[in-house]
Amino acid sequence: MMNAEILFATNKREKYGNVFRHLEKGGSFRVVVAADGNDVLKYLGNHVPDFAIFDVNLPILDGFQLCKIMKSAAFKHCEYIPVVLLSESYRTYMVSQLAHFAGAYCILHAPLSLEDLLPLIRTKLFPERFPADNVRPLKYKSKVMIANDDPDIVKKFEQCMDMEEYEIIVEQHGEEVTHTLEIETPRILFLDCAMPKADGQKILAWINKYMPETIVIVMADPGSEAMAIELMKAGANDYITQPFDIKSVSAICEYSLKKYDMNLIGNHVDEIESRLHSIVEGMVDGVIVMDTQGKTTLVNRAGKEMLAYLDIDKADDDSIISLNKVSMKEVYHEIFKRKQRYVSFEAHTKRDSGKHLVIVASPVNGVAEEKAGVILVLRDVTREYQLQDQVIKSERLCAVSNLVAGAAHELNNPLAGIQLCTDLVLNDPSISEKAKKYLNRVQKEAEQIQSVIKSLLTLTGNYTLSKEHVNTNEIIEEIITQKANQFDYADIKVIKLLDENLPLVFVDKQQMRRVFLNIVENACTSLSEAKQEKRLAIRTEGCKDSVKIMISDTGPGIPGEYLTKIFEPFFTAKNIKHTRGTGLGLSIAHSIVHQHNGRIYAQSTLGSGATFVIELPAA
Repeated sequence: MMNAEILFATNKREKYGNVFRHLEKGGSFRVVVAADGNDVLKYLGNHVPDFAIFDVNLPILDGFQLCKIMKSAAFKHCEYIPVVLLSESYRTYMVSQLAHFAGAYCILHAPLSLEDLLPLIRTKLFPERFPADNVRPLKYKSKVMIANDDPDIVKKFEQCMDMEEYEIIVEQHGEEVTHTLEIETPRILFLDCAMPKADGQKILAWINKYMPETIVIVMADPGSEAMAIELMKAGANDYITQPFDIKSVSAICEYSLKKYDMNLIGNHVDEIESRLHSIVEGMVDGVIVMDTQGKTTLVNRAGKEMLAYLDIDKADDDSIISLNKVSMKEVYHEIFKRKQRYVSFEAHTKRDSGKHLVIVASPVNGVAEEKAGVILVLRDVTREYQLQDQVIKSERLCAVSNLVAGAAHELNNPLAGIQLCTDLVLNDPSISEKAKKYLNRVQKEAEQIQSVIKSLLTLTGNYTLSKEHVNTNEIIEEIITQKANQFDYADIKVIKLLDENLPLVFVDKQQMRRVFLNIVENACTSLSEAKQEKRLAIRTEGCKDSVKIMISDTGPGIPGEYLTKIFEPFFTAKNIKHTRGTGLGLSIAHSIVHQHNGRIYAQSTLGSGATFVIELPAA
């Protein structure tokens, strides 16, 4: 087979450039290079190489995964293509087993040698010219480092280790130990605790920080066992004393290599767990893992915050019975008995101005697919609910706007007729004083109706303000005079604290009168439920660049969660007895004040009355 095609997958082409050149130099091979797992799959979809070489640490899909995919039913045409894996990370039995299970021909370790690679390729592609019997077995020696300045001891170790097929690195200078460790990365270090210029404590601290999987065996002279023990406390794995028994050293090395592999696997598992923990803790959604008995085994930071909003019912053993009246027993039944992939439900709480959560429960399976518990994912969808509510309110407001615009047109015509007829009758000198009094009342009420229509048009944006310079004290005095009879009838004591030096404001007088009147009427309604003395206090205050109007009552007050909602269109607190109306009064007031570049807000403590504050820019 001439011009055989080799698929070489690596994202570090510069590292294997010399290999590429040697493979193509003889003219027997054509090398196709892929940079990641996707490139490999795209190539295999349309081509069948004669040989494949995959770097274990490929991005997207690693070498083990790609090899397994090639040997699967999805790529039957590539089933018998030999695959060699390249690993520059670990030289362990575990890695070799993974390569075997993935279906690889073999695994080679960096630095890659052509003396190792070429015989493998030739044996597979040209079996008639290169029989498999002639290929030497691939064995990789484990690195063992000896930090000792005694030539006799070093020579004895080298003889023993060479027979056991270990690669020996020797360092006789104490100050160079960590530097050599960093370059050679041995799996086992035999460290002479009495070596000149070698600080065993510092060396172990460095190893624990940068090479924690390395096995350290302390070499101690007779009588220095105490020092060896101190080094073991600092992180050394074992110690041996002179005279050294070569057989025991060999056994220690064999045991240490197994422990080294276990350390690597343990560090890898710790790294994965740490990464997963970091991901779960960083999630915006709450994550709660529970065992089959309902006991929580993991709760991330967001989960703890969301659980604070829920009503949780727990058993004596601290297992969760229900969340917001949703039975966990029923959730477990749906998942494990009825085999549902997931169960979702909503939870709403009125705390913290109302939270809406969507909770999704799904099964957690163990290693043998046995049921191990349930994972709950809690997502805060309060913002989505608010947006949906705003859309609904906007649609309702649009409908009201159209209705108000049409109604205003239909009402203004008969009102204009009423006012015209009233003016004509009032100008008739023959009418009595009593008739004049009632006609003036009719005219004033008609003007009030027109004011209401203008306020509604203001809310819907269909009205232009007619501004003038006004003293707000005058508007308040008019309202108090108008409502005097109502105050007397309801036994409401009115307290006026009006600033005589109040600056003027540039406002639409009728619209602003509507704002104050609406708040005063709301206060009177609230005071009808008051159990203590009924007081209505109206205070004005001139500030540097603004005028502040404060209207307070001694009614039952407003719940804290409603203070920001009462200005929304159509909001009515159904659970408060004194609440009546359509919920448009305060929203109209808010719209009017906003159009005057002012500010309106409420201050209240439930059971202690309420204060509405209007701030308007001074003229």
